[in-house]
Amino acid sequence: MHKYAVCSSGKRQSPVDINTNEAVLNKTLEPLDRDYHVEKATLLTNGTLIEISFVGKGELKIDGKAYKLKQLHFHTPSEHHLNGVDYVAELHQVHEATDGSRAVVAILFKHGPPSPLVDMLMPQLKELANKPCTGHVQKVDIPKFDLSFLRKWPRDYYRYQGSLTTSPCDENVIWNVLCEAKTISMDQATALSAPLCQENKNNARPVQPLNGRKIQTYDEV
Repeated sequence: MHKYAVCSSGKRQSPVDINTNEAVLNKTLEPLDRDYHVEKATLLTNGTLIEISFVGKGELKIDGKAYKLKQLHFHTPSEHHLNGVDYVAELHQVHEATDGSRAVVAILFKHGPPSPLVDMLMPQLKELANKPCTGHVQKVDIPKFDLSFLRKWPRDYYRYQGSLTTSPCDENVIWNVLCEAKTISMDQATALSAPLCQENKNNARPVQPLNGRKIQTYDEV
């Protein structure tokens, strides 16, 4: 049996195509309770993903359970689709609880005005893009990285039970996909994929079957 057989045989795999008309409003869902304090951040890539690792404290609480922020990474184009449409990019904020279960907050990006978040990373993205793509991890320090912008972003989200989108595809992930896409410029989108090896410029996993899963939605109004 393949080491990560669940990637092909699992019934709760991610990403998925979210049909917004079929999403069920769940009035028991709560706002995403996030508290992040970054002390030191590093931008890195292994040629497959662009990732932000950091030293500091970050926590997401869901139903009173704490999930520690582990890292952030980008996919280009987006992995999740809304009503059959993919987006320019997708950011995953990956959290993990002490029992190993995970919670991911996903943010979709569409073409438009530049993203303040990606603006903070542009010098480091350009530096990584100038390094040879060897498959080994390349790192660049980010002098100033601020996650406070998250408090200003819309809080409505879609939630479903799914998996990691890369091996080992563990099906222990609570997905929270923000309803409203943010904007990113074409130059920024290009910069996000520039440091990746040629074969990984498109690093989005195809959407997976829902297999009867229901998408719930939180509406702050």
